[in-house]
Amino acid sequence: MIQLLIFLWAGHWLADVPLQDSTISKNKGYAFLKSIGTHTLFAHAMIHGLTAAVIVSWQGYSEHALLAFLMVGGLHLITDFGKGWQGWPDRFRITQGAKWPGNPTNRGLWGINVDQGIHFLALFATAYVITGGF
Repeated sequence: MIQLLIFLWAGHWLADVPLQDSTISKNKGYAFLKSIGTHTLFAHAMIHGLTAAVIVSWQGYSEHALLAFLMVGGLHLITDFGKGWQGWPDRFRITQGAKWPGNPTNRGLWGINVDQGIHFLALFATAYVITGGF
């Protein structure tokens, strides 16, 4: 399980950094507000799901590739929507969300550290379910 988790974590970085271009990162927070936002959020989640499915198959669990795609992609979609959706009213914001000096008006329910923690828990749950535990 630990080996799969490490590879899923590396795949998460791959999908979040080099495979997420500026079009995706700038627009995914506008899902359901603008067409491009919806497309980019779903594309980003599917990139994560596909990356996880490839890793799971490569690690010898190919019968669980679809499950990995759905778990990682679906949970990534929900997490990123919560973190950075630009439609959250101010009264629903728990933290300053995705605000940073280059974009001080950005909105979200949580910031990057909580976001990455949730993603790691999702990867852990995926590895646990696929391998049957420790």
